[in-house]
Amino acid sequence: MSISALLLATALILMAFGLYGLASKRNLIRTIIALEVLVNAACLAFAAFSAAHPGLTDPLAGVFIIIILAIGSCIAAFGLALALAIYKRLGTVDAWELRRLRG
Repeated sequence: MSISALLLATALILMAFGLYGLASKRNLIRTIIALEVLVNAACLAFAAFSAAHPGLTDPLAGVFIIIILAIGSCIAAFGLALALAIYKRLGTVDAWELRRLRG
């Protein structure tokens, strides 16, 4: 088994964990963490596809991965700040309780 196949299998497992976290959890913080796991799985898969041919590794893939991780961390920081503001206002971070904001 090559290293790129191992990286791709790991990315697939991380993708499954992230999708499970999105589908099963109602807590906003756990949902944000699941989204970050999905972003990291996508970056790992991108690196695995980049390293599929040992002599033809492109440095542009590494640049894209760094940019994706930087943007993902900014989104996670904004989401956690939003979850903190929701907790201060409603006293809970349950996603279904956000329906009280309507009206």
